[in-house]
Formats: sequence, structure tokens, C-alpha cells
Amino acid sequence: MALRSIVAIPSGGDGLDAALESAADAICLALNDAARPVGALRIAATEALPRIRQAGKLALVLVNHPRTRLLRDDLDAIVMPDLSGVLLAHATMPQDVRDLAVLLREFEYTRGIEPGDVAAYPVIDTARGLLRAPEIVDAVPRVGGLVFAAAAYARDTGARHEEKGPRLAYARGAVVAAACAFDRLPLVIAEPFELLDLSHYGFAGAILPDTRGIAAANAAFTPTAAARRHAEEAIATFDAARAEGAWVARMGREVIDSHAARKARHVLE
Repeated sequence: MALRSIVAIPSGGDGLDAALESAADAICLALNDAARPVGALRIAATEALPRIRQAGKLALVLVNHPRTRLLRDDLDAIVMPDLSGVLLAHATMPQDVRDLAVLLREFEYTRGIEPGDVAAYPVIDTARGLLRAPEIVDAVPRVGGLVFAAAAYARDTGARHEEKGPRLAYARGAVVAAACAFDRLPLVIAEPFELLDLSHYGFAGAILPDTRGIAAANAAFTPTAAARRHAEEAIATFDAARAEGAWVARMGREVIDSHAARKARHVLE
């Protein structure tokens, strides 16, 4: 699932038409904005999801945390074949993701959707969440990746948020490492001017505030020709080793195991 560029639509719905006509990989709607009645947000999301899928894009929804007691009704409104995934803000422990997964499975079963089809993307926006990121991303099989919310994380830790520079480098790197260790996507909420820098950290895609950064995101997070050649060579080397009964392959000084081969296949996808 390619998620290089994800356009976040404000709770008022402004910008949806432009996002539908854009080259974005996905569009993300929000249900967790306390400034608007949650019922109105659910209705708007229900109406927008089919339009997003018809435009050939992945449809994502940012839902309320389980402890708000709003999550069940959120999912009741949005779980349909047009929904590709949900973002869970303020994921601080693995149980948050498990609670989400139980409800998703319930609605998938009752609506004829293959269980597990709706991916989960926990949002890391606190120090507690960051320290438990490996457990969170591995909590349930349906987790498709982790999302790093730098501004919220900075508020939680008392840091000064900066888009570039070393100030939040540890947190960025920790999210990337946790996601990649379990073959999941590391995603980040970002502004257009920081995309290339974030791609160098290892992030696979970004959630953007509007359509202006889509071209830059698609360029920054598309593997280079050199990366694709390396992935092709790694896969061929590993497949040849497996055909001879070996479990790992040597490619120069690299060891290519099944994990490395899966990551190489993700690059080509």
C-alpha cells in the first residue's frame, strides 16, 4: 500500500474536491475535532468515503481514542468497503490498538468485509507512546504503520517544535526504527518544505495539510532508481539462496535474510 502523500481534510471539509482531483495517494478525514459536533463529522465522512475510493485513492479516517467512548460510534459510521484504514491518535499503549482492532473486526464481520482489511495506523504523539512504539506497532497484525505527530510530541515533552534540525531527531528515528523493524510503514505529519529531509530519516510518506505538497511528497518518498536496483538484486540473491536450501544469502558484505527480502519487495511495490 503506497502512502507517499496523504492529504488531511479539515473537519469543515474544505479542500476535499481539490484533493480528489490531485495526485495524492490517499485522503484522510478527521472525526476527532472537538470544535464540531461529532455526529456532523461522521455524516460528512460517510458521504466522502465513496467519493475518495471512486477517485482511485485510499480513504483514511482519524478516529477518536477508545477512552473517549466515541470510538464504537465512529466505526459504526465509517466501516464500509470504501474505507482503507483508520488512524488512532494518542496511542500510548498496545491495548489502545487492540481495543480498536476488536471493534473493527466486529463491524467487518457484520458488513461482509474480510476481517483485517481495514488497516490501523497508531499515531505516536507522546513520550509514553514513543517508548512503547515497538509494542504498539506489533500489537495486532492489521497495523499498517506508525504515524509520528511531531508538534504534538513536542508539546507533550515540553520541547520546541522544529521542522528541520536535530531537536526531535531521536523521536523521528525511533518511530522509523519501530515501524521498519516489523515491516510497517513509518509515516509523518509534515509541511511541504520538510519532506525531503524527512525522507532521509527513512519515513515512507507524509500527511499533508493541503494539496500543495503532493508533488514534493511523491518525489521525496518514491524509491530512487539505485534503491530499486539494489532491491531487485537483493531479491534475486535471496531467491537463489533459498532454491539451494539456504536461509540467508550473501550479497557483497550484506546478509539478506527473509526480513531483508520482504523489505526489498516493499521497495519495488
